[in-house]
Amino acid sequence: MATAVEYKTGASLVDEETFARIVLFMVNDPQFKEDPKHAPGILDQALAYYGAVAVHAGDPLMPSEAVDRGVHAILLHTRESHDLFNRIAGRFLHHNPHPERGGRPAASLAETKAAIRDAGYVVQDKFWATVEGGVSQCDSDDGRPYSTV
Repeated sequence: MATAVEYKTGASLVDEETFARIVLFMVNDPQFKEDPKHAPGILDQALAYYGAVAVHAGDPLMPSEAVDRGVHAILLHTRESHDLFNRIAGRFLHHNPHPERGGRPAASLAETKAAIRDAGYVVQDKFWATVEGGVSQCDSDDGRPYSTV
């Protein structure tokens, strides 16, 4: 008999107060100006992304354009990201922007979504859309030399 898998949310990785504070930051900060209807989902998926990066050391997992905004918001909250990364991975989880390389193939997003599911997190597909000409230029770069793809 098959056993049903219970997936957790990315939001479950932080306390409610921290989640609400980062969402509010994403909505109100002029750099982000995120839609209040989408900010919680974007942050949830960014946290799920980090949950997957924590257990897929060395794999170049890549956030979508939307999720990358949540990743950046997490990184700007240095105390919270430090605590989160140490708790879920026991190490710092790097973020690697390479705008000079342009977008990467959409297959990279499919691989990242699969890694998130494999790590036990819910994937909200609406935040993982591809864009014409490729996708996000950032990846986790975790466990690899910083200068390699």
